[in-house]
Amino acid sequence: MSKIKQKSEFNLAAAKLLIENNYYAPSVHCSYYSCFQLLKYTIKNFCGLDYDMQSKNISSSKLHTHQYIINYITGKLKEKVNFQESRNFKLKIKDLKQFRLESDYENIEIGFEKSNKAYRIANEIRDEINRDFRV
Repeated sequence: MSKIKQKSEFNLAAAKLLIENNYYAPSVHCSYYSCFQLLKYTIKNFCGLDYDMQSKNISSSKLHTHQYIINYITGKLKEKVNFQESRNFKLKIKDLKQFRLESDYENIEIGFEKSNKAYRIANEIRDEINRDFRV
């Protein structure tokens, strides 16, 4: 198994364990990264863009790493599936990323509801990526 896909699986499992043990803020971080890592893996294995090439493309773009990866997958969903699927993905990953930013950087409490919602969204995104790209 790919190391990055394995990290993705570990992060999803960690998110669940963290929620079960009332560590809500770090669970959001893990939920988000389980998706981000799966997206990188998808770009490599479905689109044929290895990790070195992804890094080079990111370096030469004006986008941050996360935005590049998200935009890339959004574009591929639009091409491969349809505009609505692409739009739904973009909205979900945007929400999940916002939860992660709040959880990691803001001086606010992250409770069960937000962490559980992040975990649910992460699972939805992962299911859709696995379905649409047969990862």
